[in-house]
Amino acid sequence: MTKHTFAQLESVLRDMDPAPRVLTDDERERAVTTRDLILSTPSAEHVRIAPDRQVRRRRRALVAVAAAATAAVAVPTAIGGATAFASWTATPQPLSRSDVSAAATTCQSALGIGGRDARPVIGEKRGGWTYVLVGGPTGEGACLMSNDLVGTPGDTASKRGFLGTFDADPPSAPTPPPDGFVETESMQGSIPLRGRLPFTTTDGWLSWVSGYVGGDVVGISLHPPMGPDVTATVSQGRFSAWWPANGAKQGAGGVWTYTVTLADGTSRPAQPAGY
Repeated sequence: MTKHTFAQLESVLRDMDPAPRVLTDDERERAVTTRDLILSTPSAEHVRIAPDRQVRRRRRALVAVAAAATAAVAVPTAIGGATAFASWTATPQPLSRSDVSAAATTCQSALGIGGRDARPVIGEKRGGWTYVLVGGPTGEGACLMSNDLVGTPGDTASKRGFLGTFDADPPSAPTPPPDGFVETESMQGSIPLRGRLPFTTTDGWLSWVSGYVGGDVVGISLHPPMGPDVTATVSQGRFSAWWPANGAKQGAGGVWTYTVTLADGTSRPAQPAGY
């Protein structure tokens, strides 16, 4: 039997603590805003502040997590529990054309998206993880996979560090205002990951969001309630981003806000069209 010293156990417990040691001023302000929102809510059925956005986002999250559970299996990967997303970066790296094609092929295979007309719309890499959004007449899917799975067969990918969603009947593409955007999907999901201690696992929770942008929008930044600001990938009239949730539990992602950057170089806070 493997014995662990007190120092080792203390290190593991500290890594599992979702609370950061020090908050920046922006993080503290967003945390206070979220706290005040919770305290001002008399019950789960009566949200006084922005109720429509809260309810609609939560509903999509539950549906998306269910789709991930049925369309593609998320299973343990070799990356260690609390540090599973340690390589994640707030600013994405673009993928080469060959890597986008390989990631899209793996995603389509794992989710069962057929048809030669399916094509990658967005491809990005954040540290050790690759994200791809694929669309076509037979449906739309999004996949997050560890970089070593890019280009592997779908049945292999779905048995390892992989999370995917698939919509066989996506709604018609909305028409956002030229200087705005429409959020069409936001969800929270998890990838079971190998824990720090032998024979243990932990869920690596994450949030992701995607949608459509107007013709004048060249950049979108997201501001989670805790953690760094996240730069979305904007491509072909679409945007998408994902980030690790704070804390290894469902619901830890919180509510986020947006800033858009326009073609003339100006940036401003913005809300999704329709909210």
